[in-house]
Amino acid sequence: MSQEKEGLVNCIECGINFFTEGEKEFYKSKGLNMPKRCKECRIKKNTRYEERQKQEEEKKYLSKLPFKQIDKQELFSLEIDTSLFIIGNGFDLMHGVPSSYYNFRDSISKSNRVRITLETFIHVEDVWGDFESSLAYLNRESMLGVADMWFEDFGVLDEDDDDFSAADYFAAQEAATDPIYVLMQELPQRFRKWIESLKYDEKVKPLDGLMNRNTRHINFNYTEFLETIYGVAKQNVLYIHGDRRDKKCKLVLGHGHSTDKVFEDWYESNKNRKEYQPKISKGKIKYDRNDDPVYLGYFLKDETIGNWKSQVRYDGINNMVGTIEAYYDDSAKKTKDVLDNNKDYFKTLENIKDIVVIGHSLSDVDDPYFRQIINNNKDKSKINWYFSWYSTSGLERVIEFASKMNLDYKNISVFKV
Repeated sequence: MSQEKEGLVNCIECGINFFTEGEKEFYKSKGLNMPKRCKECRIKKNTRYEERQKQEEEKKYLSKLPFKQIDKQELFSLEIDTSLFIIGNGFDLMHGVPSSYYNFRDSISKSNRVRITLETFIHVEDVWGDFESSLAYLNRESMLGVADMWFEDFGVLDEDDDDFSAADYFAAQEAATDPIYVLMQELPQRFRKWIESLKYDEKVKPLDGLMNRNTRHINFNYTEFLETIYGVAKQNVLYIHGDRRDKKCKLVLGHGHSTDKVFEDWYESNKNRKEYQPKISKGKIKYDRNDDPVYLGYFLKDETIGNWKSQVRYDGINNMVGTIEAYYDDSAKKTKDVLDNNKDYFKTLENIKDIVVIGHSLSDVDDPYFRQIINNNKDKSKINWYFSWYSTSGLERVIEFASKMNLDYKNISVFKV
């Protein structure tokens, strides 16, 4: 049977036969030209095109950069005693480690209560995109709005009732605040379990020749791949947020936002909502008829006229508010504690002349560490900075970082990895 009757076409790239008679008729009915490449080769062609487009965009972007572009080989000759390497998660990623927060998400089943809690009670569009930062946005309305449901489910009675049960009251409180327990207790355990499972690709070694075992490193990762891949001496690595090999060490995880600022922003954006407005009675006895738990817990100006309904409900709502606000402090990254615990180490960096930053996102949460390094330096205006980059978004972050830290562009170089 001829090729035309069979409706097959030879791919002009790989030569295989593809395209069925039915597909041919479909294309013909739609007035479309028959493809010259098979599906796999079309995908490869599109990938090549997208890569060329990306390279062209990068080339245009690089031509406008205010700082130098160098090859990483130019860093091979840096002096060991006056150099500092700062390592971020991009280091692990470039070595084939599935260590993005999306990888963390995918390590948790959709039915797991840690994932359900995060995706239900954290009020951001994408919990996993900037996971640590997202932890600062527990949804107060969702947490407190179900208070009455739990009191009802557990049959909690007023304290004056002969059948009042303290056990029922505390069980309702525990159920209502369970999401916070999950975030404060189970999430760190799940996170550590995931961190301890990470492995690198032994075939990938993109920084060979650049990493020196005797150079000092501040490692923002929890993994020891600096040591295992490049032989960096353990005593020359500060695991600033914890070393996964140390079972007694609590891994530092959390957001870097001001809890006061987060609360103020939330309060200002919600205070004028209709359901959180007072409903003052006009009778002889003045009281507020609005019994919404969120209103009572956060927006009621005078709690003596609040529509609490019972002493138990008053206690329950206020205890829940305390637990919610305690979460915000608990979920904050304890940057000050980390700096205090390592103040002697930072003092040893006073003579650093060259700082190489590899795979670090330069996020605001870690700004205090960089400022400490800079402020401890004897001649901070002359520090040479070298930043690795992978995409133009990384270069944009370097520009933002330079502005925040008041760095001179002439002291900054970037190199692609």
